[in-house]
Amino acid sequence: MDEGTIFLIVWTIAVVLILSKLYIIGKKSLSIFPDINTVHVVYRDKSASGNSTQSWKTKMGGAKNVLDIVVTDKELWIKSMLLFAGIGKRYDLLHKVSLNNIKGVNTKGKKITIDFKTEDGEDKQVVIITKRPDDFMKAINN
Repeated sequence: MDEGTIFLIVWTIAVVLILSKLYIIGKKSLSIFPDINTVHVVYRDKSASGNSTQSWKTKMGGAKNVLDIVVTDKELWIKSMLLFAGIGKRYDLLHKVSLNNIKGVNTKGKKITIDFKTEDGEDKQVVIITKRPDDFMKAINN
């Protein structure tokens, strides 16, 4: 075996290990959300952006076009694609919030700031950017 083949084999193994780890962490992180087919979806944007205002790190480390914003008849879900879910959790971007726990929603163009209380009673704030902010606001206020 030449050096190029060995490098390719090592590189492939490293990529498979990294993707496997992201998959396992993402699957565990997304376990708080039920199957989307079991709920009544009022609004959904699969390519939203956003960030949490929890800390300097979360403000700087947002998500661009990978957030899945779902409003059901009872809850707001902020989640991401499977491979990014572990990172989203680390940056405070995985939330399942009862609509009753949303304390305030402010809009500025496509940017929407959402204040809410978690199930643990902690106050949180996230900023999302969605392609259809008016539809999101209608869904949240129903």
